[in-house]
Amino acid sequence: MKTSLGLGKYRDLLLAILLFIVLDLGILFFNFFASIQLERDASRINTAGELRMLTQQITKSLLTLQTEQREGLPIQTSMAQLSQGTAGFNDGLAALKASMAADAEFRLFGIDPQALRELWHKLDREWQPLHAAIAPVIAAQEPNADDTAMAATKAVARNVRLMGQSDDLARAVEEAAGTKTRMMRTIQVAAIVLALLNFVFIVFKFVRKLRASDRVAEAARQETDDILRTVSEGLLLVGPDGRIGGQMSAATHQMFMRTVKPGEDFRALLARMLEPERADEAATYLTLLLDPKVKPALLAQLNPLQEVPVRPPEDPQGKPRYLTFQISQVREGGRIKELLVTVFDMTEKVQLERELAATQQAAKNDVEDLLVVLEQEPALLQDFLLGARVRLGDLNQTLRDAGRNPGDYLALVEDAARLVHGIKGEAGALGSASIARAAHEMEDALAPLLRRPRLQGEDLIPVVVALSRLQDQVERLQRFFLRLGPTAPRRAPSAALQALVDNLRGLAERVAQSMGKQVQFAARLPEDELPPQVQGILREVLPQLVRNAVVHGIEQPGVRAQFRKPEAGALRLDIAHDQDGTVEVRLSDDGRGIVLPELRERIARQRSDVAQLSDHEVLGHIFDPAFSTATEVTEHAGRGMGLSLVRKVVEDAGAKLRVLTQPHVSTTFILRFGSAV
Repeated sequence: MKTSLGLGKYRDLLLAILLFIVLDLGILFFNFFASIQLERDASRINTAGELRMLTQQITKSLLTLQTEQREGLPIQTSMAQLSQGTAGFNDGLAALKASMAADAEFRLFGIDPQALRELWHKLDREWQPLHAAIAPVIAAQEPNADDTAMAATKAVARNVRLMGQSDDLARAVEEAAGTKTRMMRTIQVAAIVLALLNFVFIVFKFVRKLRASDRVAEAARQETDDILRTVSEGLLLVGPDGRIGGQMSAATHQMFMRTVKPGEDFRALLARMLEPERADEAATYLTLLLDPKVKPALLAQLNPLQEVPVRPPEDPQGKPRYLTFQISQVREGGRIKELLVTVFDMTEKVQLERELAATQQAAKNDVEDLLVVLEQEPALLQDFLLGARVRLGDLNQTLRDAGRNPGDYLALVEDAARLVHGIKGEAGALGSASIARAAHEMEDALAPLLRRPRLQGEDLIPVVVALSRLQDQVERLQRFFLRLGPTAPRRAPSAALQALVDNLRGLAERVAQSMGKQVQFAARLPEDELPPQVQGILREVLPQLVRNAVVHGIEQPGVRAQFRKPEAGALRLDIAHDQDGTVEVRLSDDGRGIVLPELRERIARQRSDVAQLSDHEVLGHIFDPAFSTATEVTEHAGRGMGLSLVRKVVEDAGAKLRVLTQPHVSTTFILRFGSAV
């Protein structure tokens, strides 16, 4: 089996380069080693030479000192020179001994260190008697003349031998240094020659490998081009600076519906393609992708670029395509080198899913409509369907006329919003989720139009489309009713009001459950039958008031506990029918009430003169169109149309509407209908 060091096809070249580096490092190390040796040898030679000079200095100092003592002259200078010379000679001997202690240093170059050490010992044996004679002289402040004379005599007798032995040691050290130098020079020349030969080999191998790599790279580039040309997904690389790389698949341009250029800012490209909110999310996501501290598994969960709608730049109103961006980090050495972006066209998948969802929703609507027809009071359902069809038909005709005769579009939109909100409330009370959903979708189409200061005819197109869907749902329920209505059980006319109350109770419980609240609904009804017109008005306004009470009035169980209230909020409906024909309707809740300071603060966001408004005027704002105390738009609140609808319906009927409230205690809506109603 062929073994490998894991170096692949560049093994020989890499090994040669490694050898070249080793040789260079070896030469460098050897030069450093040689410089140390030369420095040591120079130090030994200098030290041996200095010993010869010091013998003369010591002898001269002793003779001078002897003369100065005899003639009574100052001896300080002579004593200092004698001390310095003696100390220097001792230090020189010690330094030579220490430098010649290691046998390996000399034997490495074929030098016998013992011969050098013998010369040192001879010099030391010659020096020690003289040093012993000099010691008393140096130790005394006023040396004895006899000690000085004895030391001078020994110095003169041994001076010649000391100089000769110092010369012998210096020559031996110089010869050893010369031997070292010649050997080191030979080694250096050999290493340089090997390095040059290896360098020539490296250049030869590199050129061969470079040519072979060029051929392989060209083949790989051709294969990459073939892949990028034929792959159906968009493939591109994005650098840490957010710029698009030079390589990308041919399908990338088709995905983006424009020519994508290398070096283009990827964030700017997405910003032009996506909606502003989605573009901001994409920019944040890309920033996280380029952060090496963020885990890739978390990034996959946060990906906001899944099945995002993209419209052609030349046709912003055209049919969108749905793209999914899968972005992976390309890491190198723990850092993020670039991002690999894969773009998938999910348009067909999204369309199939929507078609399937529409089919499933249609089936669900059929079941819901069937249950509504079977469970609801036929008279109530019939009146709702008839009224809804008439009102929606009138709205449709109004929208058509508005297209031919431009007028006050904003007022038309406000009326449409109230109408649809009323149908939504009645449908919710009847349990018709399909109609309630369609009405909610139409409210979504109307909501942005209510915030515009000026409208044009083409702005009403989404409203017409949503209206058509709502009409379709009403017609579907109408067909079920006509098909099954004759067989459905009918209640006595006197029980119609009770059926309405049952529907309101169910509505309150459903809304409360969806919001995590609890509610107990109670009702007190008159014994006498209400006028049909009043019942019709109550069917329209009571669902709005019940929904408003549950959403805005009844608190969460935890909040109610803080005020020592039962977990379940109390919702009570009282209807009184007097003998004079007047009808009074009260809907009360024991919720948070209407806190006027908070209401003023919210109104202040819309008008600057809120401080001049009376409490009665402030309270009246709850009936203004598009005004809501909710912080977000949901299925049940946030449009600001519920109470606006109640006021308009009541006023149109010639009835009176009052509101009684105590902060954190209760809220009561009072409707009073005269005998003429």
